[in-house]
Amino acid sequence: MSTHLRSLDLNLLPVFEALMIERNLTRAAVKLHMSQPAVSAALKRLRATYEDELFIRTARGLRPTERALVLHPSIHQALNTVRSGFQQTSFDYRKAEQEFSIVMPDVVETLMIPGFCKWLREFAPGIRLTVLPDESEMTARMVSNGEVDLIIDYLPVNSPSHVNQPIAEEELVIIVSKHNKNVGETISEKKFQSLPQVSLLRGNPMGSPMERLARPRKLQRNICLRVPHLSSFPYVVCTTDLIGVVPARMMISSYYKGLPIRMLKLPMAFPKVVLQLTWHKSQTTNPAHRWLREKILELYPSL
Repeated sequence: MSTHLRSLDLNLLPVFEALMIERNLTRAAVKLHMSQPAVSAALKRLRATYEDELFIRTARGLRPTERALVLHPSIHQALNTVRSGFQQTSFDYRKAEQEFSIVMPDVVETLMIPGFCKWLREFAPGIRLTVLPDESEMTARMVSNGEVDLIIDYLPVNSPSHVNQPIAEEELVIIVSKHNKNVGETISEKKFQSLPQVSLLRGNPMGSPMERLARPRKLQRNICLRVPHLSSFPYVVCTTDLIGVVPARMMISSYYKGLPIRMLKLPMAFPKVVLQLTWHKSQTTNPAHRWLREKILELYPSL
């Protein structure tokens, strides 16, 4: 079917986008400040326009059809273009009422969010944050579709549609219990590969920073335990004979102060890992989005 612009009610497009993001009629209605019957009526018109169900009701909410998934990037980009024409050239965070969503690994959430939230509550109380776990290979698509605003991760998104900006460089270190008598002040590469280690679950799409660096070198490791969250490594290490590899900044934070843990240098020459800020290029000139990115870059070293 060829949908002509004259026959398309452009007011339906924000409804489509809200349904795609929320996957729920009631939540979409709240987001749009519309009644649920009005959203249902708009969905019926969208279905007629595109001659497709677009969203199928399931026990877990609305599931987009293949047609809806194909349409969404174009509709999202078109809406962003229209919105940009009405945007102010500045953003007053002190008075703004705005919600942002950020995807980040658990360890970055632990280190960054409490301090960042404290700053927001004091200086920008109208700003609301939703933090999502970095557990999906669909993360880049979520940014493209407008479901999330930013990704903060140790791996950039390699796509011409996305922008990556370094936040900080961090050195990887070995952590070992102070009570572990099998490990001295230094570790050879051979011993590092033989020592029992904790790592991330294989289901994690990206793996830990160590795994990402070790993969090209085909470095062998004696993985005895896999857990879903990097932030649990220190608690595992301090109560077992396992060792772990984590960003050094993680261990100098107050969250792990007092744990009986030693930090040792890696025996292999690895580059520092780079914490990246990633967003869709369509948001580059958005004043609110630009403010959020700049504030994260400004505050991160002190958080």
